Amino acid sequence: METGTPVRNRLIASFACAASLAAAPAMAQGTGKGWAGELWPRGGLADSDSASGNGAGLLDGTLSYSFDNGITIKAEGQGNSLLGNDGYGGKVQAWWELPGLGLIGVFAENARSDSLTQRRYVAFGELIVLGFTVRGQAGYVPGDRTATNEVDGGFFGLASGGWYPSDQLGLNIGGATQAGEGLGFGNVEWMPGFMPPGTSITFDGGAGGNGFLIGVVGVRVTFGPGAGTTVRGRQVGSAPGFTNTVIGAFGDTRRSPPPTPPPSPNTGS
Repeated sequence: METGTPVRNRLIASFACAASLAAAPAMAQGTGKGWAGELWPRGGLADSDSASGNGAGLLDGTLSYSFDNGITIKAEGQGNSLLGNDGYGGKVQAWWELPGLGLIGVFAENARSDSLTQRRYVAFGELIVLGFTVRGQAGYVPGDRTATNEVDGGFFGLASGGWYPSDQLGLNIGGATQAGEGLGFGNVEWMPGFMPPGTSITFDGGAGGNGFLIGVVGVRVTFGPGAGTTVRGRQVGSAPGFTNTVIGAFGDTRRSPPPTPPPSPNTGS
């Protein structure tokens, strides 16, 4: 009967082998190496207490490159037409990923709508825990003054969780806060077998302050050797379901100027 070091070494080797086999499916969920692109049009309805229209249309386009060392650089252009206003913006981000474990990164974002500018400077991370993906973001939004209105500045934070019961399906739910206002959101992404490779159907919804509501359906198309082949892989480095450049998603982000004080009473006789 073997005892001591030989048995211990075999147990360690067996454990390492089992761990590597268990981690292999999770590691395959990461993004591939090389360049990747994406187009994501969405359409539906939106509403707000201060809205002048209820149509909702959004279009995202991205281009990214993933290096062999786990670093990815990604540029994103975004446009939207909803609540009676047209908006546009963009984001540049970079992250370092350990496949099967998670990632850390940063992004800078700029959006413009209705003569107002919104900027965000954010650090973010993802952690894979028992098959779930936990996402977090934290950063700052500078205030922007245009004429007599202002985009409220302050802390920006986001937390969400993703569950992927299969390679073809992802379910996400989360919440975010900006300048003291809150937003809840959810996303479903499905890659059915009857769709072309790299194509999925998405459903997004959100609710925020000032009666803000949004629901959109979209088609997400990814291409390139670095594009994720599973829903989890396609969603690496993003917060699914969150409409980044929508100014007003957290309620009335435009702060009115303070009221003009009444004139001093006439004290003359």
